[in-house]
Amino acid sequence: MSSTDASRSPEPWDETYDLDLEEVWQRVRQRGAKRVLLQFPDGLRDYAPGIAKLLTQRTGAEAVLSGEACYGACDTPSASALHAAGADLLVQFGHSPMPSVPVKDTMFVRAKYRMPIRPAIAKAVGELGLRGKRVGFVTTAQYAHKTDEAIAILHELGVEAKVGKGDLRIALAAQILGCNYTAAKAVEPEVDLFFYLGSGDFHPLGLALETPKDVVVADPEFGTVRLMSGLRDKVLRQRFAAIETAKRRGGKRFALLVSTKAGQFRLRLAEQLQRRIEAKGGEAVIVQIDTFTPDALQYFRHMDAWVNTACPRIATDDYAKWPVPMLTPPELEMVLGERAWEHYVFDEIAGDKKLHSPMFD
Repeated sequence: MSSTDASRSPEPWDETYDLDLEEVWQRVRQRGAKRVLLQFPDGLRDYAPGIAKLLTQRTGAEAVLSGEACYGACDTPSASALHAAGADLLVQFGHSPMPSVPVKDTMFVRAKYRMPIRPAIAKAVGELGLRGKRVGFVTTAQYAHKTDEAIAILHELGVEAKVGKGDLRIALAAQILGCNYTAAKAVEPEVDLFFYLGSGDFHPLGLALETPKDVVVADPEFGTVRLMSGLRDKVLRQRFAAIETAKRRGGKRFALLVSTKAGQFRLRLAEQLQRRIEAKGGEAVIVQIDTFTPDALQYFRHMDAWVNTACPRIATDDYAKWPVPMLTPPELEMVLGERAWEHYVFDEIAGDKKLHSPMFD
C-alpha cells in the first residue's frame, strides 16, 4: 500500500515520491515501539516534520528526528546513538538495505520516484546516438522499481539493455551505490556503454571512474541527458594531483581514517595498510572518527597524507576542502610505489563478506 492510500489526504511529498508509510505504521505497531528515530537524506528532510506528525497520529509512538546527514544505508546511527535517543526503532527513508551490513532495530523505506521516465530516456537515445547500441542499465533505489519499464522503452527505441545483479552489498537488480558498482561490472563484458537512469552526478561519476566505458545519464527529474567522460577526466586530474602532492610532502607519514558508521567500518583494511606502510619504513596511525571534517582532522595536518578507508567518495567528491591530500587505499599504493597510475582503480566497498564490528554486531 502506498503513502497515498484513500484513508488520508495527499501530502506534500506525494507528488514526487511513493513512500510506503502504511508499512512503517504497521512495523511500529507490531514492535510496540514507544519512540522511533527517523532519519532522512537531504532530498527528503523538508518532509520530516510532517512524517513525524503522521507517525505519532497513526501509531501513538513518539517520533524523534535525526539531525545528522544521511548519505545511504551505510550511514545509520550506531546502536549507542539509537539508545541515547531512547528509541526502540530506527526508520531510514530514501534507501534500500545493504544485505552485507549488519544493523539492528532498523527499517529502510525506499522513496520511489513517481515522475515519468520516457521523455528522458528518449532524449538520451536520440541526442546521444544510442540506437543499435548495447547498454548496461543501472539506477538507484529511487528508480529501481521502474527498471522493467525502462528496459521496455529502450528496446522500443532500438537499444538492447542488460541488467546485472550486484554482490551482497546490493539489494536490487541494476542498483549501483556510490561505493559499489558490481551490478554494472556483472554485464560490462556484454555492453558498449552504460545507461544510468537517475538524478545527479554522484552515482554515475563513481561508475565512470570504475570503468573505461562511457556512462550516459538520463535524468527524469530535470529532463537532462549527458555523458560523464568530461567530469571523469577532471576528477582523475584532481586525483593525480593529490597523489603527487602526498609524494612531495614526503610520502612517509599517514593517518589512516576509519569510520564508525556501520556500513563504512573497515578497521581490518586500515590495519593491513598500516603494516604495509611500516614495512616500507613509513609511519602510520589509525584514527577512528564518525564524521570526517577539516576541523576534526586538523590535529593530523602534519601528516603527508590522510588515507580514507570509509566511503570512497569522501576523497573524490570533497577534494577541494581537505588541507592535506586525502587518498583512497589504491591511491596510497601509488604513493608507496606499489601501483602505477596506468592501473588506477576506484576504491569499492565489496559486499562479498559482511563488515563486522563489535559496535554493530
